[in-house]
Amino acid sequence: MDNQIVNISSNLNHNLVIFENITPENGHGEYAVKAVSGDTIIIQADILTHGNSGLAARIFYKNKEGNWQKTYMKPAGNDRWEGQFQVQETGKYVYKIVAWVDLIATWQTEVTRRLQKYLPIADLIPEGLKLLEQMSKLASKDDKALIKEAVRLFKDKNREDEAGQLAGSFRFTEWLNRYPDNRLSGETAEFPLLVYRKKLEFSSWYTMFPRSASDDFGKHGTFEDVIKRLPRIAGLGFDVLHFLPIHLIGFQNKKGKNGGQKVEETDPGSPFSIGNFNGGHEAIHPELGNIDDFKNLVLEAEKHGVEIALDLALQFSADHPWMAQYPDWFDKNGSEQIFSSGQLISVQSDFYNIRIDENNEEAVTQALEQIIRLWISWGIRIIRVVQPERHPFYFWQKLIKNVTDEYPELIFYAGTFTRPKVMNALSKSGFALSDSYFMWRNSKYEIEQYINELAHSTQKDFYKPIFWTNTPDINPFNLQSGHEPQQLIRFFLAATLSGSYGIYGPVFEQLIYESFPGKEEYWNSEKFEIKRWDWEKDTKVNYLIRLINEIRKENPALQKTNNVHTCFLENDQILAFLKNDFAGNKILCVVNLDSYHRQSGMLQVPVHMINKNHDEKFIAHDLITDARYEWIGEWNYVELDPHILPFHLLRIEDYHGEIY
Repeated sequence: MDNQIVNISSNLNHNLVIFENITPENGHGEYAVKAVSGDTIIIQADILTHGNSGLAARIFYKNKEGNWQKTYMKPAGNDRWEGQFQVQETGKYVYKIVAWVDLIATWQTEVTRRLQKYLPIADLIPEGLKLLEQMSKLASKDDKALIKEAVRLFKDKNREDEAGQLAGSFRFTEWLNRYPDNRLSGETAEFPLLVYRKKLEFSSWYTMFPRSASDDFGKHGTFEDVIKRLPRIAGLGFDVLHFLPIHLIGFQNKKGKNGGQKVEETDPGSPFSIGNFNGGHEAIHPELGNIDDFKNLVLEAEKHGVEIALDLALQFSADHPWMAQYPDWFDKNGSEQIFSSGQLISVQSDFYNIRIDENNEEAVTQALEQIIRLWISWGIRIIRVVQPERHPFYFWQKLIKNVTDEYPELIFYAGTFTRPKVMNALSKSGFALSDSYFMWRNSKYEIEQYINELAHSTQKDFYKPIFWTNTPDINPFNLQSGHEPQQLIRFFLAATLSGSYGIYGPVFEQLIYESFPGKEEYWNSEKFEIKRWDWEKDTKVNYLIRLINEIRKENPALQKTNNVHTCFLENDQILAFLKNDFAGNKILCVVNLDSYHRQSGMLQVPVHMINKNHDEKFIAHDLITDARYEWIGEWNYVELDPHILPFHLLRIEDYHGEIY
């Protein structure tokens, strides 16, 4: 990393202080680091100067409207310095590091060294006198009197021993901290920090099609029907209810069952073919209800502790009002390629993509802002943008900034599984929440590599992922067996590895798994038809979803993603990982990745991370079964039968005697 040096000042105008390897930072300060309310921000940097001169360093930070606050940095070894501060209010912050050659501290260290070796300090007294006089100029009225008394002490040649004792005293150190001599100082650039509400990092998502909320076969569901489902969804522990687009659906090129070209009169069409002659993204499908009905749903959901999230899909049917109003905005080549009878053929798509460039950027920005502000007036604070990579990064950066400057509680979610660097760029462009590749990470090696990348690389400073078990678009190969233990394994991994996770239901909990042969797509997809679900059906999957969501809410260690540390275990079919939080909550998860066979092995517990000695007893309390295991030190035996329960969710607790 390049040296981050600006605003260096000294009498000689030289760069006396060098800053390197500052963390966290994002693109050398071009993009914001992300955090959530209540986070402790740990700042580290290599801070250097010449020779053996002492250094002092402070972190300065402030929110958008506030004044600078400061906190100390301490040496962490090998010229590394560390400090921290906590953020509570949401919004924009900046922070910087200021460091200086600390002449007084350097002098104090030398005095203390000599006194410890019973060496004379007479030659150091004149320099100390000058430094005290400089300190006196900065001191408060009360301290100024005390420092002047110290000056008189230093001038008295008969009181050299007393002067030395004062120089090494706690009082002298307090003066150093209050009135630092930072004339020979340097400071870094200011680094931006965005603080979001807790929901960004800790949330449990449930995706559903509201049109399938009815109890009656073939009947289009309504928002009133969704309200009836809220006790069940909230009871399972979900706090975000995500809807696919709820707008009017186009008439032209409507898709039939399984996205086919053959359309029956009763086929509802895909909700992603947005808009018709009666309205577009600002309108609600009349069979769902009206705007007042939707607002009522938002309020009822809030009473259950559930927040509604909407899809913003820039996909326009041929009937969408914008197609006539702004014809130059659209690429009229609306074809797509599908397999039919073993051949790749071109068919007419049921939607068109908008084209955003320098000619229409301002107009599109204003139009979308108007829609987003309308949704905000309905009570929406989470917006999932579908495939935002189709449009320029600068466009999203501007749009998101315009809205979140006024509504900092708004969370924009990049709903895409595109290339890794593109997903990173979207996150840097203002998207707070991002999709992940969890659905395609299956082996122990794949999962460990991926979670370590998210939690321990520079990604952790700006990329907030959500782990999905499945989505309406993706029926992952790892769920296409309908095998209940496999379903449980994937749920457990998503809900414990990541602070934010989601399922597409009721498909997931009811083990719906039929797919197109060789493809990750649901057969008889709900995207193209209305389903009638048994909302009262209860299963082992439901029970464990409910229980694990309760455990997540009770254990702060499970509410983050970047605090995960993988543990060693020789068996490649067992994954183990530890999650800690600042308050001392310690969770150890052990998962059998083989959904058909019992697996076992010796687990190496990182005792240094749970504040235990190598021979110390502790309790591994399984929060799912309530079993308590008496473990000792690093190496402990685990065995998991997937047909009983394929995982342990263990809270590390102190040992207080024999378990009966």
